Amino acid sequence: MRDKLAGLRPLRPAVLALETLGSLTVQSSKGRRYMYEGHGKVRKSLGPLTPELLRRKTAHDANRTTLRTRVTTLRNRLEKMAPVNRALGIGTMRTIVARIVREIDRERLLGTHVIVAGTNALHAYETALGVIISQEHVATTDADLVWDGSQNLFLAASGVKRAGLLGILRNVDASFVADYGFNATNKDGFIVDLICPETEEHTTMNRASDLEATPMEGIEWLLAAPKFEQTIVGEDGLPCRIVVPEPRTFALHKLWVSRQDSRQVSKRQRDLSHAALVAGLIAKYTNQRITAKEMPWL
Repeated sequence: MRDKLAGLRPLRPAVLALETLGSLTVQSSKGRRYMYEGHGKVRKSLGPLTPELLRRKTAHDANRTTLRTRVTTLRNRLEKMAPVNRALGIGTMRTIVARIVREIDRERLLGTHVIVAGTNALHAYETALGVIISQEHVATTDADLVWDGSQNLFLAASGVKRAGLLGILRNVDASFVADYGFNATNKDGFIVDLICPETEEHTTMNRASDLEATPMEGIEWLLAAPKFEQTIVGEDGLPCRIVVPEPRTFALHKLWVSRQDSRQVSKRQRDLSHAALVAGLIAKYTNQRITAKEMPWL
């Protein structure tokens, strides 16, 4: 599986490079020509057109053409691979989850402001270790997203839409609606929960129109842990970059949650099975140990 994923990774840096490059345009005003640099809806003047600016535009346009060709080529390749991946059963993450994670990543929030937790994090671990986790463990009708509210001040620089997380979800599926403001549900009953540590002062990305993150005890463990990044494949056969908590922290957190009396019994049993599953994978396939000495972030 890991060999098949190796060819999927070049697309993201090419797309990011193209988005970062922006555009250079020349416009006339009052008989003079000016150069403008554009990034999305933001545009600024670089001053009157000069030979140096013209050379810069020539190089810029050539680079832009190269990047566009590369992105188109890579996307076409992935589209051709998708049916094969689906036929081979390589992708196990639900398509709706994969699309949500891709959109969060496209907004440059994945791994900085938002990480994936809960059942869907298992897809990162199975891909990294080259194993297949049985459907009974990964089947889910919701997605848990952990928001690091301490990054709130940087949201404007990231380019996130003013509608916040709910706007991102509606880019994926327009039927998502806020359920009393604390989670989002689409027409098929799929639920997205936004959770944050109890210590967070800010619990929304957009105070006027967004979901309210649910503060939960113990979530700070997941944010304190090193980020675990992996490229996986969704059920749609397309790649998806996912960022989750480091697996040992995930296992310990699940074990701790399973012992909380406030947790529903059925969820506590599932938490315990996930903790045992990931701990077993760590013991069998890695040289890591779940000890305080090797996990100083906790």
